[in-house]
Parts: sequence; C-alpha cells; structure tokens
Amino acid sequence: MFKPILFSIIAFLTINTTRLSAQDWGIGNTRTEYRDNAGVGTKSGFYESQNPVNFPPVYSSWWLLMDIRHSNTAYNHAMQFAGGFFDQHLYFRKTNNSATTPWSRVLLERDNKVGIGTIDPTAALQIGDFATGTNAQKIVMPGVYNIERVALGQDGNGNSSLEFVNHSDANVSYGIKVGTNIDRYGGGLYIATAASTNDYSKLSYRDQPAIFANANDNSVGIGTNATYGYRLAVAGPMIAERIKVKQVTNWPDYVFKKDYQLPSLKEVATFIDKNGHLPGIPSAAEIANDGIEVGDMNARLLQKIEEMTLHLIQQQQVVEKLQRENEAIRQQLQKLSK
Repeated sequence: MFKPILFSIIAFLTINTTRLSAQDWGIGNTRTEYRDNAGVGTKSGFYESQNPVNFPPVYSSWWLLMDIRHSNTAYNHAMQFAGGFFDQHLYFRKTNNSATTPWSRVLLERDNKVGIGTIDPTAALQIGDFATGTNAQKIVMPGVYNIERVALGQDGNGNSSLEFVNHSDANVSYGIKVGTNIDRYGGGLYIATAASTNDYSKLSYRDQPAIFANANDNSVGIGTNATYGYRLAVAGPMIAERIKVKQVTNWPDYVFKKDYQLPSLKEVATFIDKNGHLPGIPSAAEIANDGIEVGDMNARLLQKIEEMTLHLIQQQQVVEKLQRENEAIRQQLQKLSK
C-alpha cells in the first residue's frame, strides 16, 4: 500500500520541480506557499497552514499540503496529500469538485507492522492503541441479508467479543456473541445469545450467558455466571440420557455385615413420630436450604432399602416359623378329631 503512494508522490515531485521557474518560489525562497483552506485553490503546489480549513479534522495548528489540481482552474478537482507537523500520519483524498470531501488516513508500514488507530504498532497488524479512554475498535464483516455480520473487537473498557449475527429469514436476524465482559459477567469467557430482530440496534443480549467459563476457579455455568464454587452450575432444569456418578465413598454394603446394628422397626417408628422423616435422611427443610448430593443421597436411600430388606427377611422368617407351628397344630387337631 505504501509503495504506490510513495511512487505517486515521487512522480509528482519530479514533474513539478522541472516545471518550476525562478518566479515560482514561495515563502522564504522555498517552493512552499501558505494557504489555510485546502478546499479552495487554483494551482498545484506545496502549501503550509497554521489555521487549517477543510483539512483532516483531527488536529489544529500547523499542517502541510501537497495539492495536485486540474489543469482547468474552473474545476475544483484535486488529488491531495496532507499531514500535521507533529505526528507521522498521512492523509489522502480526491475532492471531486467538493471542498468538504472527507479525508482518508493512509496505512503505513513500520518494521513490517501495520497500525490502524495507532502510529506505533507492536504486531503485524494492530487496531487501536493501548491508551485508556479511547474508543473501542472493531473489525466488521457485513453479510448479505438484513443485519447479517461478523464483528471482532472491543465492547468497552476491558471487554472484547466475537459476534455472529445471522439471518433466520431475509428480514430477521439473531445474534450469538463470544467474549469477555468483566463489568457484566465477571472474569471469564461467555457465550451469550440475542433473540431475533429486524434492526441491529434492537438486538438485545440476554442478562445471563448461555455458557460461562469462570477464569478465577475454572468452573462452568450454564445459564448463569454464578457458580458458587461448584465445578458446574446449571440454572434451570436439565435432561440427560445417562449420568454416571463416581467416587461415592462409604457405599452401604456394610448393612449386610454380621456386626451391623440394624435398628428395630420400633426404633424407626419412634424416630419418625418425633422427626417426621426417616433416620439418616435429610428433612424437607434441609433439602430446601442445602439441596442434595446425588451420589450421597443414592447411598443413603440404598442403605434404607437394604435395612428394609433385612427387616423383610426377618419378617419372612417369623412368618415361616408361624406357618410351621400352625401346621403342627393343624395336624394335632386332626389326630384328636379321629
């Protein structure tokens, strides 16, 4: 990009220098003349300005202007290059018969690095500067339908994102954004969604992220950024075809050991009358406050099932004993009746 511009400037200097005669010398015996208004002129040349008008609207004070004019002075057609005294920026425009034609800043390479919005890039391509309070910089790639686009850049102080806006039909689009937003979600990476709309300014991302990866404790939230120290936090119901819980300690096989003290049904009944729930099982109030641990609760429930199984075995033994006794009595009664 820089080489074609440099070639144009060199060609202009070569051609116009050969045309200048002694009477063409400007201020202080130089070929630079003074002109404040870059939009009005009748001849090509080199100019300086202390009170610039129709120059790039970024600085005041001193500017330099190279002005290449149409041969017919009745036309205000010009190709112009301009730069301030106190920076390394270069600006370009073609006036097309309009004094207020906007200027474009030329991208210049330095040490194989290109900067947009900065004069001292630190990478092969740098957009914007590191100064605080500067406007956020973005790369935007528009699409075909409605407000379709891909945008990469900053969303404010300390916040950056990659945004995908796709169309659901020719007039309606939805948004998906991946990024970091310390102000809204805290430290971490989020994926947020915005429902369909027909206007980009109306594209509203939901208060809670679809997925949030917490940078502080390496936890993940689904539908929430508040993980409360858990490895995975899900806000709302969920469904799965299969869930496997591992490393559940103290699995209740101990119930079947000979030395296990099986509580009697009378003891269980007394506990239920007093507390309103089974022993070893949390109450409804405790679950409402603390929730349940799936693995631990399954172990507790299995313990109750195993205890109930032992009671059933005992009851079966009692029943069988009674049946035998009844059979013996029946046989005795039959003998007596003969």
